[in-house]
Amino acid sequence: MRVQELAKEQEAYVIACRRHLHEHPELSTQEVETTKFIKAELTKMGIPVQEFDGITGCVGTIEGTMPGKTVMLRADIDALPIQENPGKSYCSKNPGVMHACGHDCHTAMLLGAAKILSANRDKIHGTVKLIFQMAEEIGRKSEEYVKRGALEGVDAIFGMHIWATMPTGTVNFESGERMACSDRFTIKIHGQKAHGSAPNLGKDAILAAAAAIQVLQTIPSRINDPFNALVVSVGMFHGGTKENIIADEAELVGTVRAFNREFRNGMPELIKKVVEPTVEGYGCTAEFDYYFGPSPLINDNEELVKTARRAAAEEMGEEALVPLKKMTGAEDFSVYTEHVPGVFGYLGCRNEEKGVTAPHHHPAFDVDEDVLFHGTGIYAQFALDYLE
Repeated sequence: MRVQELAKEQEAYVIACRRHLHEHPELSTQEVETTKFIKAELTKMGIPVQEFDGITGCVGTIEGTMPGKTVMLRADIDALPIQENPGKSYCSKNPGVMHACGHDCHTAMLLGAAKILSANRDKIHGTVKLIFQMAEEIGRKSEEYVKRGALEGVDAIFGMHIWATMPTGTVNFESGERMACSDRFTIKIHGQKAHGSAPNLGKDAILAAAAAIQVLQTIPSRINDPFNALVVSVGMFHGGTKENIIADEAELVGTVRAFNREFRNGMPELIKKVVEPTVEGYGCTAEFDYYFGPSPLINDNEELVKTARRAAAEEMGEEALVPLKKMTGAEDFSVYTEHVPGVFGYLGCRNEEKGVTAPHHHPAFDVDEDVLFHGTGIYAQFALDYLE
């Protein structure tokens, strides 16, 4: 079976699906109409669809005619709270909501792969599951499908992302660290109010918080091994009620990005260890909260990486495979790989000649649609190669 040819045959369908989804974006956890559209398309193909109580998204199942393992192919379906720049014929029709990260492309490409695979069940050794996942943009929502048993019986999972910094005609699947964790910490600092004219009578929570921000930077710069990639950033600082009152409360909210799983797990205690004595030096106390978001995304299964690279080469040619540095952005596909072996990669969609150059999460974001059928082919080829 020539998957490359079959994928090309689905090009118009995939682009039409992508444009429909792009025109009708929905925010994370609110993808009701998107889920209905996906379900309707899968049903037309004769693919049974599983939905889950309390959440959007769905799973389609394609049973091959020959026995074998089960592989899952994943696409995310949510959009972002961004007002799209006008100009495209398929611009978002939902004010303030936009597919600015390519999830519409992932969904369309996987629907194209579903058409190929469902029409060739006699070539499938085992089962292909298609998971259309809600809310990738807001953290660990992929966990909701794990809780509801979506991964039961799954032997491996595959995912990929349209990537705006890679040119059309390129693709990346490689071993090792690919994306960082995305954790959030909150530090509430308690002091004592006083009048601004007599600061010695109070305990300044804002001053203590400012010192805490500075001491937090000793974690990546002085405590961490320089060869261990780590980012600690404070993005929000709230405190004070009036210009002439010494604040008795202040709050810091920040993010941690790391690749080393063991080091990352020790970050809550490390933050407390450096911040607590610092604020105590100003007569204040601190409360700490740490949220573990998506874990680091690491392609640590060499066989799956080889299978993905082979599938990409069969679809696009060996020369299309290019290197890509690891990134400190996050991707909750990593939640699945905490439970089953998986591999994740990137499909280039940048085309300067067409003016397709905007980065992800930008109001002008778009993709070179000429790459979409390749994504469909890679999805289908990976499933077939893995199951064989």
